[in-house]
Amino acid sequence: MGKRFVPKGVMPALVTPFTKDGDILEEGFKQVIDFTIGKGVTGVVPAGTTGEFSYLRTEERKKLLKLAVEYVDGRVPIIAGTGQNSTRATVSLTQYAADIGCDAALIISPYYLRPADKGYYDHYAEVARKADLPIILYNIPQCTLGVLNSNVVEDLAELDNVVGIKDSGGNIGHTVELIQKLKGIIPVLIGHDECFLSAIAAGASAAIMASANIIPHIWLKIIEHVKAGDHERAAQLQQEAQTLARIVTRNGGGPPVKAALKMIGIKAGRSRIPLDTGGTLTLELKEEIRLELEKLGVIESLDHPAPELIEIKDVLREIGLDIDDASTSYGSGSNEKVSVSMVSGSKNGPIGRAFVTLLTTPQVGREALTVILEPNLPVKPSSLMFPISKIESMRQASLFYGPVQAGAARAIADHLEKELIPDEVLTSDVVLMAMDIDMNTRERRVIRAAAENAVKAALSQIWS
Repeated sequence: MGKRFVPKGVMPALVTPFTKDGDILEEGFKQVIDFTIGKGVTGVVPAGTTGEFSYLRTEERKKLLKLAVEYVDGRVPIIAGTGQNSTRATVSLTQYAADIGCDAALIISPYYLRPADKGYYDHYAEVARKADLPIILYNIPQCTLGVLNSNVVEDLAELDNVVGIKDSGGNIGHTVELIQKLKGIIPVLIGHDECFLSAIAAGASAAIMASANIIPHIWLKIIEHVKAGDHERAAQLQQEAQTLARIVTRNGGGPPVKAALKMIGIKAGRSRIPLDTGGTLTLELKEEIRLELEKLGVIESLDHPAPELIEIKDVLREIGLDIDDASTSYGSGSNEKVSVSMVSGSKNGPIGRAFVTLLTTPQVGREALTVILEPNLPVKPSSLMFPISKIESMRQASLFYGPVQAGAARAIADHLEKELIPDEVLTSDVVLMAMDIDMNTRERRVIRAAAENAVKAALSQIWS
């Protein structure tokens, strides 16, 4: 049989949506297919690693493949995930994929009981000879615990049915070695999202990736820019997508992809146990996924009015603290993303008492935080920051207690380094900061810089 299938472009390793009871959610699977095809994918890959094939019984994999063939209906090629532990089972499932009309098969290297190089060769060669379907070799050593070495791949590439290799190891050196040795023989497909641009620029001709369920259009744009010689724009797009790619590749593929798809509005369902358990994706990580989708323009970002400067005494009074006899408060509301209102005073006075009360009796959503430069290194004078607006989500908490706190610490450290803070107050006084931020900002660096500038402005009013 000739090499009739040539893998190209960007193909998603489709997730398999499951119901709460663990059944395949067919409607969700169809929605994922429609979404990815609508984004321009050049093929789809059901029952692969991201599709949790290892949690599917053989009959379920057959059902999923048949559903894919029927629903795709020739719109794009279908590369069936048919790899199994044993060679005989792989041949059988691959032949089934051929019989129902799949265009190619993605064959993972045998796992659990790992063979030597000759075992890898014999396994793939047997599938290539006995199954009437083009096959793509699949190297993913972090799952199989064995590497498909380039010398074995070179030998396998001579077989008619072998039409490519997907390298998902994340070792760009190994990927480039495969590209070099297989040039003009079979294409190399990149399967590790974080290495996409590096592999494409080095000569990889296609990709099968988990994040292509979400942003295939961005990966396709990168390919276009590389072909056009615009490597600067390609690099910019890779950097913009890198955080989402990293979250996907380092958190099991399926769970973060499904979380993202659900944010888009697709019924991506659940994963199967043990992937669908508490702690697989923290609330903070889900909020980071949402943030990245907003930055990439995949979902709409939320609007939030620019914060206005509010009198800190009023804020403290709202939470039961009255410091009317304290010194004048200062602040900066000029920055469009951060506003800060600040007071400084003796540890033994009303501000010192408020400092202790805020630390020892936190209110939900308005918890105060000691400003630190790094773990166990608080700034001087001792400073406490707390939100003007109640924090309602983990995303808002990660912004306020992350980059905003870091910006405030840098501002105080800068003032101290420039000797703008009197020596006598470093140990005798404390600082309280009431801060408001654009809770829906998408740029953590921007919010950190805004916080630093706002705190510097307020500090300059106290110690001018």
